[in-house]
Amino acid sequence: MRQNWLFFGLFTLAILSVAAKKGLNSSVFDWENVKAKKESSGEVRSFLKSPTRSLKMFEIKAITLYPSKDAQGYSVEKGLNELIIIKEGVAEISINDERRVLGEGSVVVVSEGDNVEITNTQNTNAVYYSFRFKPYQKEGQNKTIKMISPVFIDWNKIEFVTSANGGRRNIMQQQTAMLKELEIHVTTLKEGLPSHNAHVHPDEEIILVRKGFVEETIKGKPYRLGPGSVIFLTNDDLHGISNAGTGQCEYYAIRWLTEMPAK
Repeated sequence: MRQNWLFFGLFTLAILSVAAKKGLNSSVFDWENVKAKKESSGEVRSFLKSPTRSLKMFEIKAITLYPSKDAQGYSVEKGLNELIIIKEGVAEISINDERRVLGEGSVVVVSEGDNVEITNTQNTNAVYYSFRFKPYQKEGQNKTIKMISPVFIDWNKIEFVTSANGGRRNIMQQQTAMLKELEIHVTTLKEGLPSHNAHVHPDEEIILVRKGFVEETIKGKPYRLGPGSVIFLTNDDLHGISNAGTGQCEYYAIRWLTEMPAK
């Protein structure tokens, strides 16, 4: 009997281990339903913090800085890449010895060891997202970090390419210190139109709604989401997106590849 219980316990642990490694399921996070935590400098909204199928840890937060406030300076943790996207207002961002003033829509990518300071020098709130990526490493592998300079992309300098359904802004598609590739673009959709047919792809993806309302279908189930909302998609769930509001909508599509593919 004792052996049976031991076998059952080991079997249960094996199932839980597999489930944990599988990571986060496709999920939606409506901006209106994400609770804001008050801080002395502003507010923090925590969307998620979880392993995924390709990442040992993935975290998304939205930080609001009140006028004339700054976020606590920090050094990016070991093994991480961080993506910063400005949602509202203007932020002064200093990475190591480089300083930029960037407005709504702009993008910054920083790596392990980079020193980051973000300040709001304006008289209105500044709101930005922080996406933190920590990939899995192969067993016994000591990854040599490739030193890559911080990436600053000013929204006002991104080319807009029109299409029949609206248009697109290609922001970046390149290797980072910790990711084999990080690809970001912004799609603009005309009222009532879809982006494409429902599909799957081999990598995980984040949709970040910038303007308007979208309807994301995941395995045939529709979700209507407004500005600021986040959608996480696994690498094997059938999904599609369309404009669900009046006027145009815009959203970021963020996809990444790691040395160890999503499973």
